[in-house]
Amino acid sequence: MKHHEAHRSARESVVFLHGGNVAGWMWGEQLPAFSRFHTLVPDLPGFGESNAEAWTSVADAADAVAGLIADRAHGGRANIVGLSLGSSVAITLAARHPGAVRSLFLASPTVTPVPRGQRLVGTLMIRAWNRRWFWEGLARSYRLPADSRDLFVETGLGIRQDTARRILDEVGEGMPADLLATVAAPTLAVAGERDAAFVRLDSLRAIAESVPAARTAIAPAMHHQWNIENVDLFNAAALEWIERRTVSASLASGPVGAV
Repeated sequence: MKHHEAHRSARESVVFLHGGNVAGWMWGEQLPAFSRFHTLVPDLPGFGESNAEAWTSVADAADAVAGLIADRAHGGRANIVGLSLGSSVAITLAARHPGAVRSLFLASPTVTPVPRGQRLVGTLMIRAWNRRWFWEGLARSYRLPADSRDLFVETGLGIRQDTARRILDEVGEGMPADLLATVAAPTLAVAGERDAAFVRLDSLRAIAESVPAARTAIAPAMHHQWNIENVDLFNAAALEWIERRTVSASLASGPVGAV
């Protein structure tokens, strides 16, 4: 699994796990704000510079990240920042390799089953997967800055249809509560206020109810890819959680677990 690394001399490590239609480059607006941390940014199997490697499952991707942390992170442990698919890998990493994870910052996580309508949309998207016009339209819908669109399109065209189909099938089923219950790391899950309801309501509530050390929050006025939509908000919220384990005052309260 290919990765990029910076600030090796910093004391603590942070691993950034990208979403499902992109690669590690999506964190380009985050990395300057994390210059006081040792940063590791992998391209997950099947994506970006790792697109020659077959994607097999979320669990296998999590195991690959655990291997990277064991090899390169200080003390064999790291804080994890994930978005969307990256959040699924992060949760699974924390469940399967608890000693490797200092904390989790989960952006736009999906842990409950994806509604049938949205899964149908995903299936239709996969049919157009190898078409340049599809990725160009998706870039516009994500409101990506102009200087990121070409990279987004080229990355997308390099992702195999089979990879997208496997991820849709697996993530679409959701995560079992007993797996979530094994996550011991301090966890903050944040969804955009304008994200899909099954993310900002169902998934955040499931995390709040099942992950013992979890807190949840809402990023006001944000959509799914909010690390790009409001760079300053994302960076400040992630840094505050990693450095102080507190929820940024710029975020609104999210669902809470059952009393």
